[in-house]
Amino acid sequence: MDIEFVNHASLLLEEKGSFFLTDPWYISPAFGGWIQNPSPKTKVIEKLLALPASKLNVIISHGHDDHLDEFFIQKHLADATFFVPKFKTNGLAKRIERLTGRYPVELTDEAYFVEGVELRCFINPEFTEYDSIVTIISETDAVIHANDNWHEYPTALTEALNQCLSAVPVENRYFFIQFGIADSFPVNYPSFDNQSTNEMIESRFKSYQDATTANLKHLGLDKGYYYANQSLYQYPTSWDKASLYELAQDFLCRNPGPFIQCASGIDIKTSQFHDTPSDELFDFLLRRLETFINNKIDSPTLVKLMTSSNEYETGTVGYEASRQVWSRILNAELTLEAIIIGGMGLIHRPDQNISNIHSKVSKLAYLIQSKIISSGLNFLMESK
Repeated sequence: MDIEFVNHASLLLEEKGSFFLTDPWYISPAFGGWIQNPSPKTKVIEKLLALPASKLNVIISHGHDDHLDEFFIQKHLADATFFVPKFKTNGLAKRIERLTGRYPVELTDEAYFVEGVELRCFINPEFTEYDSIVTIISETDAVIHANDNWHEYPTALTEALNQCLSAVPVENRYFFIQFGIADSFPVNYPSFDNQSTNEMIESRFKSYQDATTANLKHLGLDKGYYYANQSLYQYPTSWDKASLYELAQDFLCRNPGPFIQCASGIDIKTSQFHDTPSDELFDFLLRRLETFINNKIDSPTLVKLMTSSNEYETGTVGYEASRQVWSRILNAELTLEAIIIGGMGLIHRPDQNISNIHSKVSKLAYLIQSKIISSGLNFLMESK
């Protein structure tokens, strides 16, 4: 089985021409503020978009927004076969039905086979009733897609997992699990001083490492993979430290263990990139959008789209917004008028009248939104 890490908690597996994709979250913000950090590699997404829907199986572990990109699913994956855990209530299954027009297959701890590949779903009763651990097992390999289930597993769950994995050699079992702070505590709590905040972050990292290492040991494995931690949100202005992901990597450098941090585009078995390293998807799409606008307005004064004032180029008309805002433009939730009229960004101008350019960009805003609604990311992926 080929195992490629896409981003965050998303894996692309291939077994004898059948593909299995976990938890796609590629362009839309999650929880209103999270963005992908880093964004997936463009070549990986291009490969994914080229897969025949009849051969693609999409597995959603639970309903958190960072495991389920509604825009991407509706525009690009709707014709694939979907699998979700059979929870006590079927809200996640109904959500997938709304996006795809078809009710998904509901997985349990009983084996479900797809072209010889065995799928099962396990729920840790001591963690939450609405998250799951999914096993994907071929004749030769096993993937344990544990996503956010980092808490130490009870004995019954460990025994059930080991039983279903028993036919696969230990060295061919690949355990993926979350490592990192997946909320805003304590960063967004101003009542904590810096020392208390630092101590709580360090303590949380240690808890994650202890629990995930214990799970690895209970499964009889010597090596595992950390993922589901590549997100970023806009921290309070008082926060002058690195991102929580960077702090997690710093902790792992200071406290090495038996886990490897996944990187976008990596072949898990060889630790090599599947393709020549390429641009991140977000950067690629923003440049394509910029090119489309400049081609349409056909002005000697160019438009520049950017996420930081430092990127402004003298003599251009610069539209600056956060990654969160641009992502909502790229998935057609917003238009460029969110910046121009809505005040959700900054406009940098040269020493000249830019009203004509401004007017053309405003008119293009709705054409762009319409094209994305119609064609999804293909509008920008295919435009020159």
